[in-house]
Amino acid sequence: MIRKEFAYLFIFFTAFFSGCESLSPNDKVDEYPVFIERLNISDIQVLNQKYHEKNNDQICSTLNEYGLTGFSRVLFPNDVNPCLNRNEIKQEAPFSNDLLSVAKQVLKENEEFTGVESIESLILEDITPLNGCTICEGNINSVPLQWKFTFQPQIVNGIEVMDTQILVYLDINGVNRIWGNWYPVTDPGFVDFGSVAAMDKVIGMKVRYANSKNQIFEQAITEKHLSGEPELKFVAIEVDEGLEIHKAWVIKLLQDDTEEVRWNIFINTVNGEILDVKLL
Repeated sequence: MIRKEFAYLFIFFTAFFSGCESLSPNDKVDEYPVFIERLNISDIQVLNQKYHEKNNDQICSTLNEYGLTGFSRVLFPNDVNPCLNRNEIKQEAPFSNDLLSVAKQVLKENEEFTGVESIESLILEDITPLNGCTICEGNINSVPLQWKFTFQPQIVNGIEVMDTQILVYLDINGVNRIWGNWYPVTDPGFVDFGSVAAMDKVIGMKVRYANSKNQIFEQAITEKHLSGEPELKFVAIEVDEGLEIHKAWVIKLLQDDTEEVRWNIFINTVNGEILDVKLL
């Protein structure tokens, strides 16, 4: 059964899901799929305290339900992002390559929480200045007080791990927040279930959804609903106790009578199972 993705969206399809045993500390690390346990709140709080102490309480962002730096509201007091209440340092932070070096180094030093094993694997995607004032009365100025570095998604054996961009924010004192993380990934190797078979798998699936007026629509997926060729990715799939990191075909699905890609369908490359359907 697929979860409701949004209040007005419901997706139904029939598939069989196979469970995978979770890893214990004594298990081999190359088990596939890698399983990451969802932690209880007390364990998250302990890890979060360790994370903040390791970074001299300079970081306002929090760990997520897996003990990683990926975004989550689980530790937001009163459901408010703690970085919104951070006292912004009113001191200009001129750009230098040293800032980028610091960002990479902090990600590596926090490997336990970020999943980044080597600085060399980090590829910069974007640099954004975050301007503010150091002269905030009269002739108000606008200078960079912070910089946001966006790092490209994780790559394993030439294959992207979806949703693994990492954002690092720095001011004159160094890194003040990290959002996003990389995962431990095991590649099962050869693709047993190919892209053509994956496309055939979804043909005939029934998809139901509702619009903002709660009108229900249903479409049977045909070839015309498939947008482009399937893409090979690693993807974190939510299961009852946590996440499983699968190698999957990602099929983009159009909503009926539109050119709008609305969903990704994930199909296991090992056995052809439908892993999940997610709204874009």
